Amino acid sequence: MKKLKASALPTVMVISILICLLVLFAFTLFDINSLLYSNYLSTRQRKEFLNSAFVLYCNDSTFAGSLKDSNYKYRLYEDDSSSVVCFTIKPWGLYENVSVSSADGKFHSTRILGKKQDCKQEAALWVCSRDMALSLAGNTRIEGPVFAPVNGVNYIQLGNTPFSGKTIANYDIHLSGRELPPADSIYLKELNALYKNEKSMAQPVPLNKKQTYYSFIKETSYFALPQKTEDLVLQGNAILYGDEVTISSRSIINDVILVARKVIVEDGFTGSMQIMASDTVILKKNVHLLYPSGIYLNGNNGKTFLNIGPQSRLDGYALINGNVDKGNTLLISPNYHQEPDAVFCGLLYVNGTADMNGIISGAAYIKECYYLPVNGIYVGTLYNVRIERGKQIVYPFFFKTSTFQRKEIKSVY
Repeated sequence: MKKLKASALPTVMVISILICLLVLFAFTLFDINSLLYSNYLSTRQRKEFLNSAFVLYCNDSTFAGSLKDSNYKYRLYEDDSSSVVCFTIKPWGLYENVSVSSADGKFHSTRILGKKQDCKQEAALWVCSRDMALSLAGNTRIEGPVFAPVNGVNYIQLGNTPFSGKTIANYDIHLSGRELPPADSIYLKELNALYKNEKSMAQPVPLNKKQTYYSFIKETSYFALPQKTEDLVLQGNAILYGDEVTISSRSIINDVILVARKVIVEDGFTGSMQIMASDTVILKKNVHLLYPSGIYLNGNNGKTFLNIGPQSRLDGYALINGNVDKGNTLLISPNYHQEPDAVFCGLLYVNGTADMNGIISGAAYIKECYYLPVNGIYVGTLYNVRIERGKQIVYPFFFKTSTFQRKEIKSVY
């Protein structure tokens, strides 16, 4: 039998201890990994609770109606106390700012929502009955339901240019009324409050140039704007007030609300904002207002005017309260003008006269439409216009007959 030296015993003991430590470390590592994985699953589950809460709110009107009775708290699952969520719901122009948080406040999500439907008619084009037919000329194409005057739709030749567009299928032609579908007075009341500055707790203050983003989970900030904004950088939960405001292309503006008498957006500007004006809004060349943008014009005795300039694009809404002038029919002052190479995407509502050109994707509700070339006036006529019913559009809160269903536009913080 081979004999071991006594000096080998410490070595064996050290090796045994190291092996034990390695085994213990392996068990500890496994426990830590299990704990981290458990925390990951818990965090993910609580975030999914927020998503589930948004799905419920956006689709179930009874759920939304019951929130007020429960102090805007809701327990998604009776057997899970961590599924309690809290809602904060505020209007943001003609959209909605909705925040959902966990009961302990550790998790939250804030999103801008719009309507899934504009109104029950879901028209591509609505032109009110004004004792004349709707005339289509040039390469005009309309895809989707058309609500036309009682005199119907004519396809006409202008000068030497025959109609080369697409005729509308009979099943897509419906009878419009003498008035546009009704707007919801509740939403309009909110907008009128912005005009009157009733929402602010104090008078607007000068801009704080050190802060450029204002969180949607905090109180709204109110600011006064100078007439010319050279290099304004402002984003988030802020309402700006001015009289005649010019937005420079060097400005960085996103998600804010601008309330003014007249607004001019200079060439090349890109950003998102909701403009509430009482007189005029001019979008010059190559301007792009991204979702969730919009323009609401109301005032000036119906002489309001929105111009979408060359190569410009507006994504959101354009809602204009104008008038139909029955005076001098040889001089028409439209409330809405869109250049032939401009694009509008969203809800267009003109309670007045519209000179429509270019591309409109979404829905257009017009009191009267005109084609106004340099050398003539064509009443009730669309020339080289493309209108298509948008299937993925998120609409503003405006019409009275729209369904409850909401749709997410973007996440904010």
